[in-house]
Amino acid sequence: MQISKHHSWRGKSSPRTTIRGFSIIELLIGMVLGLLAIIAIFQIMSVWESRRRTITDGNSAQIAGEIANLELERDLDQSGMGFGNVSAATIGCSVAVHNASLATADFSIRFSPVEIINGANGAPDTINVLYGSSAFSNNIQKVESSSNTTKVLQYRAGFNMGDLVVVAGNSPVACTLFEVTDNTVNDAKTIGHGTASYTSFYTGASVTPLMNSATAGVAYTTGEIYNLGPNAQRTQWSISSASVLTRINSLRDSTVSEVSEGVVDLQAQYGVDGSDGSAPNGHIEASEWTNTTPTDWSKLLAVRVAVLARSSQLEKDTVTVNAPAWAGNSIPFVMHNLDGSTGSTSVIANDWHHYRYRVYESTVPMRNMIWGSTS
Repeated sequence: MQISKHHSWRGKSSPRTTIRGFSIIELLIGMVLGLLAIIAIFQIMSVWESRRRTITDGNSAQIAGEIANLELERDLDQSGMGFGNVSAATIGCSVAVHNASLATADFSIRFSPVEIINGANGAPDTINVLYGSSAFSNNIQKVESSSNTTKVLQYRAGFNMGDLVVVAGNSPVACTLFEVTDNTVNDAKTIGHGTASYTSFYTGASVTPLMNSATAGVAYTTGEIYNLGPNAQRTQWSISSASVLTRINSLRDSTVSEVSEGVVDLQAQYGVDGSDGSAPNGHIEASEWTNTTPTDWSKLLAVRVAVLARSSQLEKDTVTVNAPAWAGNSIPFVMHNLDGSTGSTSVIANDWHHYRYRVYESTVPMRNMIWGSTS
């Protein structure tokens, strides 16, 4: 018997699997497409981030401007409180003030509800606002007689130990601020303003007076007296070099308080009835807004202010072509670059044209003065 040496699958070939990879050209094309996609993604992210910063910083500028405008308007609303019925001969006088706690102890303020100090060459203005805090309503009090440390009034009801008072009188008119330290004389008319400690009507604590000078005070043969209460404010509003709106009660404080960042300009004008030469009619026309300090403060009916807020976002392109304006878009701000210069500059980061701005305006009637004149 013969056995075959050949297997049954003889003559059949085994299957072969074909494996192919990417060619170098295909790899290069894929890399290029991937890089283009990455570039597109980064461009989209860059544009999105720029828009996000513009919106965010724009909102920050809006909030800063609104806070600045609100706080300033609220302060101006109180102007003239405590001396709204001041006589025409007295209003606007220079008040001699002494405060022993300040580095410059002796200084003066204007006895008016508001005072605008114009910035030079379009620089930000400074606004001084004066008002009292007395909870007692006092009409004009006449000074019947006085010494260097006492004043005899028609009646002293409402004048308490711890109040600040302004006395105006003599000829020519002299004005002085005193701190009431005594109202216990039996005549029910006399108040004292010495330098000895006293018990405050408001706190019940012993107080050393700061607002009365140790040197001889002023004796008035004639005069009027106005009660500004224990917490009289003479608020000074200004813009710091860091573009921050600040305030300080210059009667008592030596350190300013920051109110709002990103505020680059503050402008204000008086609304004086008849300042354009027309007959006073109880209204403020467009031509009666002025930067000039009133000569007749009784004709001051209103003050208008404008706050200019700037976004902190530097834009690559020019986004503010023309200077923002206020007063019904009729008065342009004098724009300053970040180094303080005016006009455009070759340094983009310093150029005011590459920032966005918002303007906030308020017109505030001098209501305490208006009401006082008819009281």
